[in-house]
Amino acid sequence: MTLENLEAEVLALPKDSQAALLARLLEHLGKSGEIDQEVASIWAEEAELRDQEMDSGKLSGISAEKVFQQIRAFLQ
Repeated sequence: MTLENLEAEVLALPKDSQAALLARLLEHLGKSGEIDQEVASIWAEEAELRDQEMDSGKLSGISAEKVFQQIRAFLQ
């Protein structure tokens, strides 16, 4: 499976499943000592708050497609 295929599958998941996956990835990375679990928890809470604000129309966002396009351009 390519990274692009994986990305497409993850983006097709419901938002709550995406958030759960992100939390698991952060937890996995944190086990290597690179991520403080308290900080990861705070970021997860912030992500949930921003998601709620976007759902209510209080905040607008950038499409995932555009974000990944910008990341790919930056990494090249």
